Amino acid sequence: MKAHRSILQKASLASAVIVGFGVAGTTAGANDAAPPGRSVAYAWTERHEAVYESKDKDGKEARLECPNGLNDNGIREQMAALFPEPAGKNYKLVDAHLAREAEIWFPNTEADKFPFHEVGGTTAYGLNLDGKVKPSDFTSPDGQVKGIDNQFYRAVGCIPSYREGSSQRLFYTQYLESRPFNRTVMELTDVDSLENDDDVTVTTYRGLHPLVRDAQGEFQADTTQLVDTAWGRDFVWASKAKIVNGVLITTKPNDLAWPNENHTNASIDRMREVRFEMKLAGEKIEGLMGGYFDIENTYHALIRRFDSHQISYGKLAAGSLYKVLHRLADGYPDPVTGKNTAISGALRVYGVRVHLIHPEKEVADAPQTGGPRPTQAAGGGE
Repeated sequence: MKAHRSILQKASLASAVIVGFGVAGTTAGANDAAPPGRSVAYAWTERHEAVYESKDKDGKEARLECPNGLNDNGIREQMAALFPEPAGKNYKLVDAHLAREAEIWFPNTEADKFPFHEVGGTTAYGLNLDGKVKPSDFTSPDGQVKGIDNQFYRAVGCIPSYREGSSQRLFYTQYLESRPFNRTVMELTDVDSLENDDDVTVTTYRGLHPLVRDAQGEFQADTTQLVDTAWGRDFVWASKAKIVNGVLITTKPNDLAWPNENHTNASIDRMREVRFEMKLAGEKIEGLMGGYFDIENTYHALIRRFDSHQISYGKLAAGSLYKVLHRLADGYPDPVTGKNTAISGALRVYGVRVHLIHPEKEVADAPQTGGPRPTQAAGGGE
């Protein structure tokens, strides 16, 4: 306990010094100069699914995007269709609400009773994960990147919950800031230049300090984050990358886990073969994180965080989503059945520069190969 207090006291003192006087050497100089200590860290301030939406809501591209319209068969609508309420008709709770909840928590891949609208367009955000250009792939909005693997977007892009302005996206943003459990930080080490460097290491951790906003309501740069080495081992992952013209690009992917909590329940989200493509913009970092979502983990993390009442706001029917995720799965085949267990996808991530404080005693043998791994078969893509 004495040692732990010592760490916290030093962290608090460092935080006061940094907030009050700034960090020497972190604000000046061109990007081609090495940062102090050849390292720089960022705390995530926003994270959500990379869902492309045409700006011309009534144009041709928007009609191709969701040719059958947005999904309108959410949990409430499905309940109303399955259990209509004519005069004098009553249903047993166990046959109605409890049965539907059981289907959510114990889903299956049988044919759905309700129509599901997938994305029909060819434009999406994301990364080319397998180095191929396949008929099922997308092209970036600027037309420069072909072969984008983002089947998760194909599944959720026409569900209101995942689109701009939805309550679910609002919740994600609010909880990322307000819930201490959710603090994710990423550190770049062995950095000789923030403009061009062909060999850097990217390591993620969980931080223990709050995010701070300035007088204008923007996230304050250069505050502190104490690395959680006591309970945060599952969030320590390392991968190799390079920096090209100020853009961080992963060269040797690794798996990744990050904490995700709302006001009642917590989960650990996981992605396989994670690749970053993020712009280093002074005090901020922003861009894409792409990889393969483990379907079982992703689905059960979703329903743990948001109950049926909450996800009904955006016309999301969890059981229907489970079926389409498995149908569109494109990675990590099960060694016994041969069925894919993961689906390609991407997240849009934003962060602000922070000063990382490592406890005096580093975590033993971490992060050479990353933290604990999900128990899926090796290999990804098609």
